[in-house]
Amino acid sequence: MREVMIIGGGASGLVAAIVAARRGTQVCIVERLSRVGKKILTTGNGRCNMTNTRMSAKQFHSYDQVDFDVVLNQFGYEDCKAFFMELGIMPLVEGSKVYPLSEQATTVLDVLRMEIERLGVEVLTDTKIIALKKKAGVWELRSETGEVYQAQKVIVATGGMTNTSLGCDGLGYELLKKVGHTLKTPYPILVHLLSSSPYCKMMKGTKIKANVKAFANGKLGREEYGEVLFTEDGLSGPPIFQISRVASLAALKKQSCEVILDLFPEISEDEMTSLIYERITAHPERTIEQLFIGMLHKRVIIPVLKAAQIESIHRTVEQLEYDEVMRLVGILKSFKFEVQGTRGYKFAQVTAGGITVGEIDLHTMASLKTKNLYITGEVMDVDGDCGGYNLQWAWATGYIAGQSVSRNEE
Repeated sequence: MREVMIIGGGASGLVAAIVAARRGTQVCIVERLSRVGKKILTTGNGRCNMTNTRMSAKQFHSYDQVDFDVVLNQFGYEDCKAFFMELGIMPLVEGSKVYPLSEQATTVLDVLRMEIERLGVEVLTDTKIIALKKKAGVWELRSETGEVYQAQKVIVATGGMTNTSLGCDGLGYELLKKVGHTLKTPYPILVHLLSSSPYCKMMKGTKIKANVKAFANGKLGREEYGEVLFTEDGLSGPPIFQISRVASLAALKKQSCEVILDLFPEISEDEMTSLIYERITAHPERTIEQLFIGMLHKRVIIPVLKAAQIESIHRTVEQLEYDEVMRLVGILKSFKFEVQGTRGYKFAQVTAGGITVGEIDLHTMASLKTKNLYITGEVMDVDGDCGGYNLQWAWATGYIAGQSVSRNEE
């Protein structure tokens, strides 16, 4: 019989184990992979975007209305920084994103592993828990190979559906549903978008800065600014990841979705019209194909001309008709891409949806459905924006659960 068993040795599970063990609780982590914390190594492109200095509830999302501050007020940015500095991680702040000074995710995992070893936390690897039930007030955890473990308290920190190769396949949802919890339909976010537009392939590998708007069924869902990367089958880059929640949810609901890029957000349509005529006047001998050289990335010029239905691009610019100029202005300010969905869980960074938050006491992370069960991290119906917010949620909920299992809540 263990005091506390934690199903999942990811970000929230490791922090929960450390906090509980520091308070004198006997803790055992059960991890299905050969080592704990492997998913941490993939965060921040291998640099581990640990948290963000601009930490507020508006960066978090859920199907339901959730008071995210209940969690963030218990373990916010300063708490996170202090926790990791105590473990030996010096912070590196870039804008508002916070990385380890080493710029290596491996060092974050190293200090977490060293701490659980120092504290004597038991770790069972290559152990997949497939059943969870309570018998005579004691939790029983049954593994895929038939072993049965008993614990007074259990923390479910299994993660969502993203990156199945790292053990995230939604098993935690099934475990929790069987003990009375409700699942809000999951879907992948912070992910590359798929588009049937031929212009994506034409601009493959090209990066441009643009204002990005995502529309679902014609309604604006989200707007972001940043560097967009065109790929053979769609769009990627930080602003695309941020708006991917709109596109992924639209696909789930079988709604239409389109992304509109404003290539010159600082210039109005009237100003763009004047600018084009100024360029025509300055160099009337140039061809239409040469009109935007020095103004647009070269690989973007032909797609813009094609999207604006400009024919005979070897004509001189002074031969451009007014309606052609206006079509060019329209594309430069509103370049549309129909979206068919996303690349899915395999390529997503985070899962939206999950176990209903209203069934969890956010002050303690305790289940409101059954006693001595705690739920943390991505398995919950909470997701954050790109920029360290999802790891912050994992650290914070793990921290709170670790405190809760190591005190008498009665």
